[in-house]
Amino acid sequence: MSGNKHSLWWSYGLSAAVVLITLLVVAWFAKDRVYDFFIQHMRDELQSRAITVDQAIKGPGISSANCKVLAISDPDMRVTIINTAGVVLCDSTADSTAMDNHGDRPEVSRALAGQKGAKIRFSTTLQTSMLYHAMPRYESGKITAAIRTALPLTSINDLLDQLYRQFLFLLLVMLAVICIAVVYSYRKVHHPLQEITDKANDMAQGDLNISIPDYDITEIAELGDMLNHMARQLNRLENLRQDFVANVSHELKTPVATIKGYVETLLDGSEHSPDDLDNFLRIVHKQNDRLADIVDDLLTLSRLESAPAAEILDLHEHDACDLLKSSADSCQARADAKGITFSLDCDSPMPVRIDYSLMTQAMVNLIDNAIKYSHPNTRISLSVDASGGQIHIGVCDQGPGIPEQHISRLFERFYRIDKSRSRRIGGTGLGLAIVKHIIQVHEGRVKVVNNRGAGCCFIIDLEQNT
Repeated sequence: MSGNKHSLWWSYGLSAAVVLITLLVVAWFAKDRVYDFFIQHMRDELQSRAITVDQAIKGPGISSANCKVLAISDPDMRVTIINTAGVVLCDSTADSTAMDNHGDRPEVSRALAGQKGAKIRFSTTLQTSMLYHAMPRYESGKITAAIRTALPLTSINDLLDQLYRQFLFLLLVMLAVICIAVVYSYRKVHHPLQEITDKANDMAQGDLNISIPDYDITEIAELGDMLNHMARQLNRLENLRQDFVANVSHELKTPVATIKGYVETLLDGSEHSPDDLDNFLRIVHKQNDRLADIVDDLLTLSRLESAPAAEILDLHEHDACDLLKSSADSCQARADAKGITFSLDCDSPMPVRIDYSLMTQAMVNLIDNAIKYSHPNTRISLSVDASGGQIHIGVCDQGPGIPEQHISRLFERFYRIDKSRSRRIGGTGLGLAIVKHIIQVHEGRVKVVNNRGAGCCFIIDLEQNT
């Protein structure tokens, strides 16, 4: 791999790592919140017990027995009473006479100053971390002592350790589930992607006869469908390309072979009559013109198919009636040769925005095509009308018509219904293909329909100027 490419394993692994890191961060912050919750709960408990102790003390005399009795309901609870001089009057867990002065203890000093105090501190007496809570004791409105209650933090630590173990177990279970899900997802996605990749490589090597199966994952199934569609389209285009190459070769082969044969005859040096020489040169000239027509039409088609419409079209407003009449006038000589007349049905000007030169070429191709295939001494009907915001241009002949099975392919390049007759009456086989592409670059459409009586009609639909 190169650049920024990476495999699905990397993506899945990163996703799993993000999930686990998120869980760890949440657990880290949750740990502090849980710890603070328990500490606050213990502080409330200690304060409640200190109030109870204050209410239970009777008279001014305070001894260690008093403290032990006050704390007996909770063996973990430590009760200490300190006078205003910091001297420990009693303690439920230690000998008060052996204890240091507690006046400098933060929670005690705050209580003797008339405020509640709390502190987490290591107890040198009990050799463990304790949560202390102290409050002042009043007699006759004066502070006479500080009542301090305390609980060891071992219970909280034990509880938190238990929670951490449970969370660690849950984390390991989630890690296992994530790993299983990652492996399952990878296999579920990797196999069809690998199969699609292999099929795409086959396509790149020229094998277009591929079939990608339907997959369970919607997005991958859609990708497979697109590749199947692309393969069908490429297959069709390849068939068209092969047909085109074969048709071009065939169309060029005849005039090239004819020219070559007559030129070789002329170069042979044999005696030829002037009439033979003139006839040979006329044939060579005619086949040369045919080659030039084929090349010109191929270049026109290539330009229409590949160049942007903005580069091809020189759009201006023109009258569709004048366009059709001038196109018919340019074909008049060929029509007269077969005794064919034109009838034009167009009552009023029909403005349309077109490239006049290209549209004239399309009209001349259609009219010339109608002349070639019309029976002698018949009529070609030309019409222009408007409906539904469109201009409809029609060219209808009285020829033999077109068999229905050929209509769908009539505008393909080099497609001929009767190959022998088509070549006999002339044409490159590209005229209708050029017509179709000229109409398409004008964002219109062209179709052909058979008349009920005889002949057929070519109809062009263009957007009408408003």
